[in-house]
Amino acid sequence: MIASILFGIGITVITVIIGLGLGLSLLHGVTLLAAVLLAACCFSTIGMLLAVPPTNVPSNIMMLSSLIKFPLVFISGIFVPLEQMPAWGLVLSVFSPLTYFTDLVRYSFTGDHFFPVAIDIAALAVFTLVFTVGTMYLHKRTMPQRM
Repeated sequence: MIASILFGIGITVITVIIGLGLGLSLLHGVTLLAAVLLAACCFSTIGMLLAVPPTNVPSNIMMLSSLIKFPLVFISGIFVPLEQMPAWGLVLSVFSPLTYFTDLVRYSFTGDHFFPVAIDIAALAVFTLVFTVGTMYLHKRTMPQRM
């Protein structure tokens, strides 16, 4: 999990440096830092949660991972801003941690946001806590099958 968090932070830092080098202005650096740290932890726990089923075939888990993560990109306000989403899309987007991270990044660079910043941060923290507790519980249950 630590390796996944560090990898996520590293990739994000590289992306931010490239963006700043291309002239993107950072308005709220502290918010971006908090968002990156929380999101790295959150998405790492999602990966750990997806790794719960014991299997000798990693492609099974990768297929499950793609099946869950790929749609999140489209309902999280990355391509279509939340303000322009249909009502059903907005309802779905609330259940994606990527929505809140995207909102915080948009706020950090443009000052625009859909949800209040405190809600975005709290939602990422709650998702992280729920995924961590779920991961610990499920890994404890499946551990004997791995031995």
